Amino acid sequence: MNILSIDSSGEILSIDLKKNNKYYSYSDQQKSRASQIILSSIDKIMSDNKLDVSDLNLVIFNKGPASFTGTRIAASVCQAIGYSLNIPVVGVNSLSLMAYKFYCEYSISKITCIKKAYGDKYYMGEFDIDKSQYVPTSDLSLCSSNQFKFDSSTHYVSDCWEQIKLELDEKSLANINITDQLYEPNAKVLIDYVEDEVKYRNEFDLKMTFPDYANHTIDI
Repeated sequence: MNILSIDSSGEILSIDLKKNNKYYSYSDQQKSRASQIILSSIDKIMSDNKLDVSDLNLVIFNKGPASFTGTRIAASVCQAIGYSLNIPVVGVNSLSLMAYKFYCEYSISKITCIKKAYGDKYYMGEFDIDKSQYVPTSDLSLCSSNQFKFDSSTHYVSDCWEQIKLELDEKSLANINITDQLYEPNAKVLIDYVEDEVKYRNEFDLKMTFPDYANHTIDI
C-alpha cells in the first residue's frame, strides 16, 4: 500500500510517503511559498521512490485549524488527487493530532488542546480519549485568552503557553496541569494517526476532505 501524507499547516512543508511499510520524508521551509512548492515537492518524493501519483492508495493531510492558506492548498491538491484516482483522502484535525501525540506519550485521557490562531485568538478543542477517542467532546472554539475557563480535572496541551502566560495572571493558571507541546508539522504522525484511529471508505469521499476552521467548516 502506498500512502502520501501532507502537512502544510505551518512554516515547514512536511511530506511523507509510506511505500511497502517503509517511510520516506521530505520537508521544506515553505513560509508563504506553499502554492509554489507543494506540487514540485510531491513530484520529488514520488519520483525519488520510483512511484507515480497513480500508484497511490491513500492520501492524508492536516486539515486545520491552522494556516488558512497552507491548509486550503493542501486540501485542494489532495482533493484533486483523490477525485481523479477515486482513492480515499483523509483530512486530520490538527487539535485531534495534538491530543493523539500527547495521549500516545502520557496515556492521559482528559485533554484540552490549544493552538495559536491569529492576533489575540486561539483554537481550543476538548477531548476525553476514553469516551470519544479523538473526536472533540464539544465544538472547536476560536477565542481569546481572557475567555479561557480552566478546569483542574483536565490536562492542557498547547504550542503557545509562553504567550498565554504573558496575557493572563499567575492566579488564573494556578493548579492547572499544563504541558507545552511545540507543534511541528510532521506528515509521518498523520499516517500513524489515520492507520490507528480512522475508518474510511476505499474510495474518494469529499466530506472527509473539508478544512476545519474552529466553529465552522469551509467547503472548497
